[in-house]
Amino acid sequence: MIDATRLRLLEAMGVDVYALRTRAPSPAAVGTHEANIVPARNSLRLTIVCAHGVRADARLARLFKHLPQAFGISSAAIDWIEADANDELVDFADAQVYLVLGAAMARALGAQLSTMQQNTATIAVTADPARLPGIAADKRALWQALKPLARRLRETAG
Repeated sequence: MIDATRLRLLEAMGVDVYALRTRAPSPAAVGTHEANIVPARNSLRLTIVCAHGVRADARLARLFKHLPQAFGISSAAIDWIEADANDELVDFADAQVYLVLGAAMARALGAQLSTMQQNTATIAVTADPARLPGIAADKRALWQALKPLARRLRETAG
């Protein structure tokens, strides 16, 4: 077991410390996987910003299905903001943690947020969604983009 001081030092150096998983109760005993996820005390919500029609893309369905598991949150803790056909964000709400799918959506989000909001929020921008299913470098970049978001969500939970 690593003490808290060492964990803070490793985090300051940018080292991600991974803990071994423990055996979860069987799905028959619990019901669903979502029941295994413990809600955070002061939970932040993850807001995913995407272009019109991206959520319906079958090639990205697996990625979207596993995002809650990757962050250790329930799917109910994820808000989606989908742009309209003109790539403008409608029904926009302020959040603290953003996952932005594509450079065009990053520009649209930047136009909506004030400088103070941009500085206080944790924002990760990925490659365009069309590139995510097939290009290994973009998958790697996606994984690197998810790490700060996971760290921010974990800070609030602990």
